[in-house]
Amino acid sequence: MKDTDKKLLQLLNKRELSIDDKRWLLDYIENTDQKELLQILNLEFNSHIHDPKEVDVDFPDQILAEIYSKAGIQAPDKPKIKHLWAKRLAVASTFAGLFLAVYFGFLNGKKNTSPKYSALATHVFKNDIKPGCDKAILTLSNGKKIILDSARNGVIASQGSSVVIKSKNGALVYNPATQNQHELVFNTIATPRGGRYQVALPDGSQAWLNAASSIRFPTSFNGKERVVEITGEAYFEVAKNKEKPFIVKVNNSEIRVLGTHFNVNAYADEATIKTTLLEGAVQFTAGSSHCLLKPGQQSELNKNGQIKVIPDADMESALAWKNGMLHFEDVDISFVMRQLSRWYDIDVVYHNKTSDHFFVDLTARSKLSDVLKMMELTGRIKFDIQGKTVVVN
Repeated sequence: MKDTDKKLLQLLNKRELSIDDKRWLLDYIENTDQKELLQILNLEFNSHIHDPKEVDVDFPDQILAEIYSKAGIQAPDKPKIKHLWAKRLAVASTFAGLFLAVYFGFLNGKKNTSPKYSALATHVFKNDIKPGCDKAILTLSNGKKIILDSARNGVIASQGSSVVIKSKNGALVYNPATQNQHELVFNTIATPRGGRYQVALPDGSQAWLNAASSIRFPTSFNGKERVVEITGEAYFEVAKNKEKPFIVKVNNSEIRVLGTHFNVNAYADEATIKTTLLEGAVQFTAGSSHCLLKPGQQSELNKNGQIKVIPDADMESALAWKNGMLHFEDVDISFVMRQLSRWYDIDVVYHNKTSDHFFVDLTARSKLSDVLKMMELTGRIKFDIQGKTVVVN
């Protein structure tokens, strides 16, 4: 095997790729004969399957042709290679410019059998649903509500010692007023299902709210601490201030920081509260239990009040929503559909609940039908969109 072929296999087996890795992979796919590429992938595929006879030998080559098409590459004549390890192919295709994912139950490591796959989703949905967008409701201290996505840019309110401004990029900004007032008042920003929003807090900290989330905060941080309360999911980039710790309260727990970047997932319908740290340090406390997180780590608080620290967290999955992606890795259908229900503002009805695990890597701007078609590639499940309800068959 050539050195370049060996490097290809090394990259396809890496959990994360650097910018240089991605550039090399794109260049390789653009300049390698299609038949040779399929032969390499075939060898990799067979090395991971105990009995290749268990796998559908008719897995079509249209997936690779689609990769070339989406990447703007002229595909050669169709080769006669039948076996593909589609998970690895999907990884390659993602970095070639195609947000394409193929979903295999046997890849979760729990079983080695595979369903009969369809290369391209041909299901035509009669209805479709557009993705969410930037929208939220601001509740002022007097109870007045302002729909932020329809509010005009500029100053929209005066609250305590701050003026509230909707910036040109649509984000909300709290700036000090010319006259300092000591009245402590609170505002709340809430996103509906199908909405996300960004706010610059009075101290300059940045907060991003995911769908079906909220943040409550004072319009000025006058005390010894900067305290905010959230529901749902939020990402923070906290302004450094050694004299005034920043505290996020969620349910009956709190996260204490000085200056750092972190994500909090605390939806009521999820089994755990997850805090994922990108930069700096945070202390997570729940009752008498607490832990100190380092960058790259994640804490999980379960319903029994037990805290678990994951030393090497999946940062890509935790931050996908903030980066405008739908990214799920080796998760069950219930997990995926909970995320989709928030972002697309849908209800879900199950007539079938497959045990397969899914791999999804799509832009969050995709229509719902595009996401569902990708999931249908397993051949184990079908979806139907009925108004604002998705039926899982």
